[in-house]
Amino acid sequence: MVLYRQDPNEDQFKEWLKSIDQDGDGQISRKELRHALRALGLNCAWWKAWRALVHADLNHNKHIDGDHEVEELIKYAEKRNWGIIFA
Repeated sequence: MVLYRQDPNEDQFKEWLKSIDQDGDGQISRKELRHALRALGLNCAWWKAWRALVHADLNHNKHIDGDHEVEELIKYAEKRNWGIIFA
C-alpha cells in the first residue's frame, strides 16, 4: 500500500503501517519506519524514525506494537508535521 502525503485518514495510515512491516512480525522496527519515511520523501528519515520510536514506544521494546503505540505514532506524525494530515 502506498501512503500519499496528502490527507490520508487514520485507517489508511494504520494500513500503511501494516504494509511497512517487512518481516511480518506485527511490529514496526526503527529500520522499517526509517525505510517507509524515506519512501515518503521525508528528509532525515533516520532521525525522524528514531524520535518517533522514542515517543511512541511506550513499553520500550524498540518496536511500535499494539493499538496504543500506533495511536501515539499517529499523534506524533501529526505533531511533527510529516505532511500527514488526518481529516
